[in-house]
Amino acid sequence: VTSTCLDMVSSRRNFLDETMMTTAALSITAAVTANIAAPQAAYAKETIEITPQTVTAAFDAIRSELTSPTGVVTTLSNLIDTGSFEDILQYTKESDAYFRKAKMGKAKKLLTDKDVKSNATLICNAVTFDLIGINRASRPGKENREDQLKYLDELRKDIEKFLELESTIVFE
Repeated sequence: VTSTCLDMVSSRRNFLDETMMTTAALSITAAVTANIAAPQAAYAKETIEITPQTVTAAFDAIRSELTSPTGVVTTLSNLIDTGSFEDILQYTKESDAYFRKAKMGKAKKLLTDKDVKSNATLICNAVTFDLIGINRASRPGKENREDQLKYLDELRKDIEKFLELESTIVFE
């Protein structure tokens, strides 16, 4: 019994010694790499000039997603009507990136009033939750057309609310 305990203590010590040496070697390697690596150049955020043309283009892109036969709302409506649950799961994830983050995000940057911009952020968050709601109602074992349609209607209303913010932009 005594030799077994000593072997266990010895193997633990060896393990700890090896682990500490490996950790030290990795730390030294990281420090050397950090000192050798060239610093990354800092770039300013891309600024979009706020003109009637840029505002119209940004908000028309969103308007198209609401009304176009190939827009987010119509596509989701068609997928819900056909019961394409797997396609809905994928499409809602993609829509969050290319529609909410890209298109709505670009339009949000054009808003000139701080409070309106804050409201736009809340609406963008609501769009995310609408897409999540549609996604959840499409998951295996939880497919629920009624919930899908409820969240689709909310999505439509939130996009309309966002489009109303276009009229608040002040051109200098």
